[in-house]
Amino acid sequence: MKDNKYYEDLEKTGYFETIDKRSKDYREYKEYLASKQSYDTIKENISKENKVGLGDVVEAITKVTGIKKVVESITDNCGCEERKEKFNKIGLWSRRKVNCISQDDYLWYKQNIKPSTSRFDYDTRERIVNIYNSIFNTTQKNTKCMPCIKGLLENINNYLAVWEI
Repeated sequence: MKDNKYYEDLEKTGYFETIDKRSKDYREYKEYLASKQSYDTIKENISKENKVGLGDVVEAITKVTGIKKVVESITDNCGCEERKEKFNKIGLWSRRKVNCISQDDYLWYKQNIKPSTSRFDYDTRERIVNIYNSIFNTTQKNTKCMPCIKGLLENINNYLAVWEI
C-alpha cells in the first residue's frame, strides 16, 4: 500500500471516480479509506470530553472492523457488555502501559492472597508491591499502611478479573 499523500492527491483530482472498480488501485484505495475511517472513529471516541475507558476503545474497534456485527449475528449474548465494564475498571491503562503478569507471580498470588486476609508480613507485602510495579510500570514502595496495600490488591484483582475471562 502506498502512503496517505498519494491517495489524498489522487482523491482531489477525482481519479478514483473514473477508474475500474476491479482494479488493484481501487482496492488499495478502499483499504486506505477503511483504515482512515477506523482511525478517525477511534480518535473521535478517545477525544470525547467524558472519560473513555479501555472497554470503550475495544468496543469502538470491534464496531469499525465489523467483528461486533458478526458476533451479534452468531450469538444472542456474547458477554461483550460485561467484558467492556471489566476493561473500563482498569484505571491505570490510559496513563501507563500495562504489562502481563508473570506466571510465577500469578501462581504465587493465587495461592497466597486470600480476600479475607487483613494482615501481611513484610515479605508478602514486598512481593505484592513488586507484582503491582511489574504489571503497572510504577515505582511503589513497600509500606505498613494496610489501606495502601489493599488498594494495590484491588487494582491487581481488577486486572486479573479482566484477563481471566
